[in-house]
Amino acid sequence: MKILLLCTYPYRDGRHGGQIRVANLIECYRNAGFSVDVAGVLGSANYPKSEGFVAYPGLQALSAVIANPFLMEDVALGQLFAEDDSCYCQLAVKIQSEPDVIHVEQPWLFGFVQRLVADKGWCNTKILYGSQNIEYQLKAKILAPHLPPARVEKYVDKVQQLELAATLQADAVVCVSEHDLQWTRQRTQAPSMVAANGVSPWSVTSKGIDGANKISGCRKFALFCASAHPPNMEGFFELLGDGFGSLSQDQRLVIAGSAGPAITGDARLAASARLAEGVVSAGIVGNDCLGGLLETAHCIVLPVTQGGGTNLKTAEALWAGRHIVSTSTAMRGFEQFIDSPGVFVSDQPAVFKQNLRLAMAAPPLRLSSEDRKKRALVLWSHTLKNLPRFIMDKLKC
Repeated sequence: MKILLLCTYPYRDGRHGGQIRVANLIECYRNAGFSVDVAGVLGSANYPKSEGFVAYPGLQALSAVIANPFLMEDVALGQLFAEDDSCYCQLAVKIQSEPDVIHVEQPWLFGFVQRLVADKGWCNTKILYGSQNIEYQLKAKILAPHLPPARVEKYVDKVQQLELAATLQADAVVCVSEHDLQWTRQRTQAPSMVAANGVSPWSVTSKGIDGANKISGCRKFALFCASAHPPNMEGFFELLGDGFGSLSQDQRLVIAGSAGPAITGDARLAASARLAEGVVSAGIVGNDCLGGLLETAHCIVLPVTQGGGTNLKTAEALWAGRHIVSTSTAMRGFEQFIDSPGVFVSDQPAVFKQNLRLAMAAPPLRLSSEDRKKRALVLWSHTLKNLPRFIMDKLKC
């Protein structure tokens, strides 16, 4: 079976959740014996040049389809490559042969795929929509702090129509959580399933431990791993801002990923002196150092307040075997672990900070062999294992 996977970011050496998911989808398909090609459009000027991908078209080109596409670049990009003949051809020329299945990850390039299949006359090609969120709901929360309500409503409606078109017109839909699956099944009769986000086992090296110790200063620390994606920023300040007394003077809150520089450069951090003095920004770290941070952290914080889908960092935290201080949103898709040892869950800022204080005061978490076995359910090898059979059975390939 030949699969074409389309997305808006490179998958090699991925940093954010979408990239990591795509890389594991590709590995899953290839391990099942499928032939996989990957193509798409780079959705940011920060992504490196990648084989099979059209370069980021630039803000001027995106502005031609959505005026001032602030936080709407993904929607503008999809519209541009579905409707503009020149852009459409740039991507279409990279797809040389007819696939059995086109897997469109997220809805942005769905319009392009429909045009491509029609132009090529590929009557037997099936379209699989890979949903990572209920996108219009997430977009509403991202836009609300930055734009007037009327403009937010207009943009959210645009995302909703795009998302509904993908859900209704795809031959099958893959979701990342039971919550998203229920939403999908209320809107389409197409076959659908859950292929949740997961994590890959990592190795801990002496180099990684040394790097982690250099960042933490060998202090006891809580770890927050995140990109500078707006929901990560908002959740951090919503739950940990204002009065902060969760850490003692010799403890630290280490932020790994691009969220670190973004948070330390945010005026809201300076407004909370106790929080500011406890934060250490590690920035983007390599896999060795990340493994070292996960190994030496006393607890992992998941201050997620927005979005559907499931959080890859939750799977990572569960597999790391450290105390977890989380919101219920971050535990979506991982609800069976809410009562697990060392897991503290609250959506109230005061209680969230109290939970962090309790976790940091608790002894290091020691999971039993049975608890460790249960947590193997978060590995990609488990979360994606039914996907190839679903495609073969439901798309009759």
